[in-house]
Amino acid sequence: MICRIGWIFTAKLKKFLQRFTLESQIMRLPMWHDLQSNFSASITDADAPMPQDMVATTERFNIYRNNVAVSLSEALGQAFSVVKMLVGDEFFAGMAQVYVQQNKPTSPLLMEYGDTFSAFIATFPPAASIPYLDDIALVEYAWLRAYHAADADPATLDVLGTIPEDKLDTITFRLHPPCHLLNSEWPVASIWHAHQENDVPDLSGLQSMPEHMMIVRPQLDVQISIVSEVSYAFADALRSGMALGTACEALENIDGLDPSQHLTELFLAGVITDVIINT
Repeated sequence: MICRIGWIFTAKLKKFLQRFTLESQIMRLPMWHDLQSNFSASITDADAPMPQDMVATTERFNIYRNNVAVSLSEALGQAFSVVKMLVGDEFFAGMAQVYVQQNKPTSPLLMEYGDTFSAFIATFPPAASIPYLDDIALVEYAWLRAYHAADADPATLDVLGTIPEDKLDTITFRLHPPCHLLNSEWPVASIWHAHQENDVPDLSGLQSMPEHMMIVRPQLDVQISIVSEVSYAFADALRSGMALGTACEALENIDGLDPSQHLTELFLAGVITDVIINT
């Protein structure tokens, strides 16, 4: 009988301990989440105090915080190398420091950091003397996105020959994932290209005029091409999902529109990956 009572007591004790352990784990989850949130907020804010629950000295925490800030700043310098060339190392370091303090990473992938750098530059007063600097940053981040985009096999021009003539107006196109279309009031593509050949190029010969550009990666190399306004508008219409006939009607008043030529250019550039016939 004593053994039976002991067995029952042991079983109840085990059940209680299991439930107690589970409840304790559940109670600790919010605390762990709070610790993570406090750590994340403090590690990128130089003025924030060290989280109270951290098992570390303030000095060690500040070293770690500084290492994170330096890593983020260096990542910006690598991603926005032309911006850095235009303003100089010292100015860029100061600008990057302010950006890092105000913009915490939203992705665990370091290569995605800086997605709002262009918008930041546009409102950063010390950078106002270079009015096209934010657009340069936009081009560089688009280059980065194109470089890391997924692969896809480009379609060939021959595919159009398989489509019934009465269906051509209905077709839509899927563009290559790395393809980005940008435009600027400044010759930012020309400025970007000039800095690929020389750290301090002579820009005096550039005309202050708008540029439209297409960023593609048909193979392994990202290419930034300057295109005409009408070519840009045509590609942008197809990218938005417009059917071929609808795109041609929407752009018919633009001088120089030649759908056959523009479509051929897109195929040869490896921009189009699929053609969809819509009924």
